[in-house]
Amino acid sequence: MGGAGRQESGVISVRSPLSLAETIKNLLVAVERRGMIVFARIDHAKAAEEAGLRLRPAELLVFGYPEAEAPLIATVPLLGLDFPQRVLVREDEHGGVWMSYNDPVWLGRRYGVNADVIPKLEAIGSSLAGIAAEATIAKSDIAGS
Repeated sequence: MGGAGRQESGVISVRSPLSLAETIKNLLVAVERRGMIVFARIDHAKAAEEAGLRLRPAELLVFGYPEAEAPLIATVPLLGLDFPQRVLVREDEHGGVWMSYNDPVWLGRRYGVNADVIPKLEAIGSSLAGIAAEATIAKSDIAGS
């Protein structure tokens, strides 16, 4: 897996050694393997092209696990702004591929959740880290394990 970094903004970014298409394919498999629902897939570059603009390749996937997220949204309605989860897979100006997503614990702090909600957000964060790890590893690396 590539390097991961957390910014003050609460965004976690993971570098992928794979192509954008391979990273997205792996991301979809990892999400579906966990029984999550993919609600939307937005190709920002394609939308820009249709508007006569140029944009580096970038796709946003919106997915989630309603059984885990709905109770949190019921407790803290503003979490509905950020759930279901969103992952942006993009290509930078050097051709590097990155996966970025919001840190659920950071979101909890942003919305002032009670301390008893934090462990649930940590669990979602662990799941996202696992998904990112699976999405950014070549299948040959898995076979060699």
